[in-house]
This record gives sequence, structure tokens and C-alpha cells, in this order.
Amino acid sequence: MVSVIIIYCTVFTLVYTWALVWILERKEKEYGQGSISFTDAFMIGAFVVIFVYFSNIVVVMRWTRSAFIYDLALVTGLAAFGVYRETSYKARAGRGSRRLRAEARLMEGYIAKDPVNAAYFERLSEVREKLGEKDKALAAARRAAELDPIVKNTWRVKQLEEK
Repeated sequence: MVSVIIIYCTVFTLVYTWALVWILERKEKEYGQGSISFTDAFMIGAFVVIFVYFSNIVVVMRWTRSAFIYDLALVTGLAAFGVYRETSYKARAGRGSRRLRAEARLMEGYIAKDPVNAAYFERLSEVREKLGEKDKALAAARRAAELDPIVKNTWRVKQLEEK
């Protein structure tokens, strides 16, 4: 019986910790907003493993009938944290998108005033690529390469054409 409890608590803890790390990693993978450092992830993971494992053993051994409710509360808390973080990531991504759109409009205004400045087209190409507007990014990069045919500009055109 004790070995079953230990196996159950170990599996539950590992799955729970994996889900928490997955939620934290989505910030970088899904939204490109920077990653959590290894040190921070290790500390969070270590704390969660220790807390969940030992608290789960105590609850299962002491209050066997309440163990399901306790684990359900842990999973509900994790789900609530996941929803909160996902909402936070989406809101931050939306703000970043608005900033990029404002910067694109600003670059277009600068280009209207100075249509032979390759640096404006280079930056406009970068902003359009971040916004996901690949065709507009490629057009701006081509114009930058026409105005200033340095290696950086021609290389950028090649990179965008390959994508």
C-alpha cells in the first residue's frame, strides 16, 4: 500500500511540475516574449516538486478520503494560473503588436518625407516581418537593397525570399 502511495505521489508531482513549466515556457514559444532563466525555472520546479510531493504524501496518508479533493484543488489552482498567464501573455502580445503598428506608421511617415533613406526601409522591413506581413517586409527590404546595396540589405532580401 505504501509503495502505491509513493508511486502515485511521484507521478502526480512530476506531471504537475511538467504542466507548470509548460505554462511558463509558453511565454517564449507561443508569444516570443522572452524566456524564463534556467535558474528561475530550476528554483520554481524544485519548490513545486518538494511542496506537492510531500504535501500529497501527507494528505494521502493522513486523510485518504480527502486526497482526491486535495489533488483536484491543486489541479484547479494550476489551471487558474494557466488561464491567468495565458491572458497576461495575450495582453502583452497585443500591446507589442500595437507598438509595432505605430512604429510602422511612423516609418512610413519618415519615408514619405525622405524616400531615399535606406535605413527607414530597413527598419520598416524588420517591423513588418515582426507583424507577420511578409510580403510588405520583402518589398521594403528590396527597396532598401536598391537604395543601398550593401551585404546586409541583400542578405535580408534573400532571407525573406526563402521564408
